[in-house]
Amino acid sequence: MPSSTSSSEQQVQDRRTHRSIWAIVIGLVLIFLSSEIVTVVGIHHVSKIMRRTTQEYHDSEKLQSYSISGKPTMLLFGNSLLLEGVDYPALRNALSAQYDVHRLIFEQTEYLDLYYVLRRLFRHGARPHDVVLCISASQIIADTARGDFMSRYLDEIDIVNLGRRQHLDATTLSSLMLAHWSEWFAFRAETRNALLGLVMPDMRDLATAFGRRRAPRVDPEEVRLKTEPRLRELKDLCDQYGSRLTIVVPPSPRQNNDPVLASAGNSAGIRTLIPEEPGAMDFSFFRDGFHLNPTGAAVFTAKLQSQLAIPAH
Repeated sequence: MPSSTSSSEQQVQDRRTHRSIWAIVIGLVLIFLSSEIVTVVGIHHVSKIMRRTTQEYHDSEKLQSYSISGKPTMLLFGNSLLLEGVDYPALRNALSAQYDVHRLIFEQTEYLDLYYVLRRLFRHGARPHDVVLCISASQIIADTARGDFMSRYLDEIDIVNLGRRQHLDATTLSSLMLAHWSEWFAFRAETRNALLGLVMPDMRDLATAFGRRRAPRVDPEEVRLKTEPRLRELKDLCDQYGSRLTIVVPPSPRQNNDPVLASAGNSAGIRTLIPEEPGAMDFSFFRDGFHLNPTGAAVFTAKLQSQLAIPAH
């Protein structure tokens, strides 16, 4: 009798344990799904950056060589240097007789992120007639990537390729894969930043005041060794899908490695534009020593427009 009672009590305890485990699992699933829904709906409502990025990305996916009006399409592609350095509406209007101009910007990105995003766009059917990549010498040789956020805009195979290039460990690579499938996980930092921006709208101005910096110095020999292979990699990708590649070098307030980048671009057979010679614009044209302010952007945009208006050969 005691043995039978003990067995019955054990069965009841096991059932309670199983129910508790399932309750925890279901609770976690509900929390995850709620987080996904809140992120998908909320972040795009709160964050202007996310709305802009999403709209520009989906617009870029649909680009074909020629627009409905018959004009060749041009995709301006880059990071915050393009965002703050080029007056997009003015440039688009100035080139409207020749090109149907579009833009795609991912802030805080450098070469690796931009390269793999471009690969995905092409795979998904994008065929811009011209790809105009705005990037500095220090960014094109960088080996860093933005991480979880950008995984949403990469294909799984390229996340693996990126992991190999960066020699990532299994844990970091798993995090990138999870971010690829989960908007909540990928955009959690952007969600915090968007909420912080609502609470403290002057945060960016404060960060600029404390974070003034100059463009980083890079060893010219390192630029020579790493730039040309990467430019050829970009050109091969664009050639494969029938797009013409142009590199635009953003201005810098001091002498740097832009001529080395231009030489590497010419060696790779890529049109490389330096609308403003390094050091020609002093710090009064820059917001933080690296990004142009509106005055600097107006000057740079006018010079860029005149050079882009000349057809590439």
